Amino acid sequence: MLTPAQLSILDNHLRKENWLLNEDLIAELTDHYIQGISERLDQGMEFSVALHDIHTGFGGRKGLLKMEEEYQTQKARRVYAMEWNLVHSFMQGSHWPLSVCLFISLYIVNAFIGQEETIKSGLGVGFFYVSLSVLLNVILSGVFFYRNRREVNYAVRLPSSPVYIIAYGLSMTLLAMNKYLFPKFDLGLSHQIITVLESFLETLCLIYYAAIILSIKNVLINNRSNRLQKAP
Repeated sequence: MLTPAQLSILDNHLRKENWLLNEDLIAELTDHYIQGISERLDQGMEFSVALHDIHTGFGGRKGLLKMEEEYQTQKARRVYAMEWNLVHSFMQGSHWPLSVCLFISLYIVNAFIGQEETIKSGLGVGFFYVSLSVLLNVILSGVFFYRNRREVNYAVRLPSSPVYIIAYGLSMTLLAMNKYLFPKFDLGLSHQIITVLESFLETLCLIYYAAIILSIKNVLINNRSNRLQKAP
């Protein structure tokens, strides 16, 4: 077991000498360092030599910084996957009744209470963000499918909700066509249909934001649990 002074040197080594910032990675690396250094100390190696030996094994500062970059990327991917799994649950899983209730509520507000413009204004930026996220998911699915043409199942496992993506894309397309294309042919959707489509899009937008909030909550809870487990 390392002494408090040695643990302080190790912490300084990771944070200040190697510029690491991610607390979760620092905690994991600290455990690896402690185990490796303890084994080397038992073999008669000096602390400084053992520390340098493990540091070299990780590839030095460049290796640790690359590890932190990859760690952050993998963490972002896990959160992204969690978000889309939650979106899927709101469309086809256990939370779908909540989505139905939300749609009915928004339709009532839009059609009968006259707050259609207020909701549009409030979700204006939200539509832009969700549209980018949906488009990114479609692009990533295409890239994964292209790279893994011989492993179709791998591409299919990419976190997504096809029902959500198709519903969002179709609704947005119909509204865009009604605004820019249909007038050229003296055609147009009825006000009632437009209200239904807009309420549906607003529902999908709020579903995605609910998934983001729940994902952040789950990440915070998991991080807190990990810290409590590692606490002496």
